[in-house]
Amino acid sequence: MRSQKRKDRVGEKGAALITAVLLSMLLLAAGGTLVLTSTMTGITARDSTAEMQAYYAAEAGVARTLEVLRGNIESNPAGTRASFKNVLCSKTLWTTTAGNEVNVASDGSTRFQVLEIMDPETSNTQAVNCANASYKPNQLRIRVLGLGPSDSQKKMEIVVDRYTVDYLVKAVVTLPNGSGDALPFNLGGSNVTSTSGTDLDGGGESLAAFAVNDADKNTVNNVIDGCLPDGSNCSGSGPNVTPSDPAILGNSNTPSFLESVFKARDFLYGNEGMMNAAINQGRYFTSGAAAISSAAGLGASNPDGVLTFVDGDLTLGPGNPTGQGTLIVTGNLTLDGNFNFNGVIMVLGEGHVYRSGGGTGNIYGAMFVAKFARTGADTDVFGAPSFDTSGGGTANIQYSSNAVDKAKAVGGHSIKGVREI
Repeated sequence: MRSQKRKDRVGEKGAALITAVLLSMLLLAAGGTLVLTSTMTGITARDSTAEMQAYYAAEAGVARTLEVLRGNIESNPAGTRASFKNVLCSKTLWTTTAGNEVNVASDGSTRFQVLEIMDPETSNTQAVNCANASYKPNQLRIRVLGLGPSDSQKKMEIVVDRYTVDYLVKAVVTLPNGSGDALPFNLGGSNVTSTSGTDLDGGGESLAAFAVNDADKNTVNNVIDGCLPDGSNCSGSGPNVTPSDPAILGNSNTPSFLESVFKARDFLYGNEGMMNAAINQGRYFTSGAAAISSAAGLGASNPDGVLTFVDGDLTLGPGNPTGQGTLIVTGNLTLDGNFNFNGVIMVLGEGHVYRSGGGTGNIYGAMFVAKFARTGADTDVFGAPSFDTSGGGTANIQYSSNAVDKAKAVGGHSIKGVREI
């Protein structure tokens, strides 16, 4: 029997055992690969989460720095305005920009650090620029480091422009007219109106008092000389205008939004126009009364002024100051009594400015007056705007570089670019 069993196993070579071992090794390898893959997936997920947390921390640093620039965070000690120059030259007055790590999460697991704030438009050293009293950076480049768990890091860079919208200001009062119709223009006598392109603040260039199309130059010159618009009935007692000769509008002195009616409409009513900007800020009004009765009024109590868009008529006055910032009126603008405005006034649409009542009125900054319909063909031209400050009392309109500078920034600083570095 035993010999028979041995005879039955003579052909066995151990193949089943080898096969079992090989299968076991394959299963072991597959299991090991699965364990390794699971481990690597877990590590990758953890690292990815940490990187995202660092990225969000960097974003938080950018957002908080913008809050400083917008004046929403008080300096320490209090009292320093968060101008571009102050934030650049006195970073330590704000915890956000001081250069230390700032917690985003309360447990400190995510943090950010403002690494650098610089002016990308100058070749001077920061010390030289900061020592210059008249220095005003137009842009800031801000680099922020975001810190997350597991020593994860992300760096972001942002370029911020000081102005909401930038445009040329080459005259105290700009009056485009492409219609060929006579420009209704009246400044009154020497004791009524004074218009000066000399910078009230002493730091900027002197401008033309008025800028008009070439066809309107004689009309404006006649009025400045104390005559009627047609050159007749010269009294010799003209208004006080400095400089006395108006500038002729051309490519070098016309703001981009007044280069054509098409651009003017887009500036006001386009997707990124001033009306939508005002709506987003809660500063769009369908009447002057609604704007004046709003919480911020016309910006008189705001140090930097506000953006006010009046889709209708407005009577400016009385008050000292009546308003500050950028005022846009699509209807008629009436200057009444003791009005005082610091900034830029744009009367775009009806294009009608009229001075009435007694008292003394002052506008420090610049004005743009243009007449055009809200809708129409892209080829439409500007109509003849009306500018009449001959009413009762006295009026003074003078260029102010500081007032214009603040007016351009009332909508909040614009972001020119953001990137991860």
